[in-house]
Amino acid sequence: ISELFVSFEEMPQGAASLAQVHKAVLHDGRTVAVKVQHPKVQRQSSKDIMVIEVLVKAVHWLFPDFAFMWLVDEAKKNMPLELDFLNEGHNAEKVANMLSHFPFLKVPMICWDLSTKRILTMEFLEGGQVNDREYMKKHCINVNEISENLGKMYSEMIFVHGFVHCDPHPGNVLVRKCPLSQKTEIVLLDHGLYQ
Repeated sequence: ISELFVSFEEMPQGAASLAQVHKAVLHDGRTVAVKVQHPKVQRQSSKDIMVIEVLVKAVHWLFPDFAFMWLVDEAKKNMPLELDFLNEGHNAEKVANMLSHFPFLKVPMICWDLSTKRILTMEFLEGGQVNDREYMKKHCINVNEISENLGKMYSEMIFVHGFVHCDPHPGNVLVRKCPLSQKTEIVLLDHGLYQ
């Protein structure tokens, strides 16, 4: 770690089912977020999908009207994509380019030389969660402006490009004042799954 980073915070900024994110500083002074996949996720995910398939089939056998086999098919298709952090990096770049005309949108830039299928290194971006009204009030962020901009952003993803970010929970959608211009920005994180 010391060969690649000046500092690397062992305590993660956030942790989820697939990975955890650490804040680090590169030798050139850039602050980055390093997303590290949990070691056993790759192996465990295929077992999890098999268990889901067995359970869904059993429920369907007991309740023939239960029509959720599509859930298993989606998991089989999407899990490998979410476990490939290089795919996530490409999705981030694609959506950043696709929506580059929105000055309010910020997508972290990927550090390709420090990324692999299980490690994704990207620009570190801070902000408050999109549902944190106290943060927005404290930082003079207009809730209506955020709401309108989210609508524009997602409408264009859905209706113009047909390439939609599929995990828009508050931990992945941050708001902030741009440090330089003081304009309000939406920071979109976690680009592992698009439909």
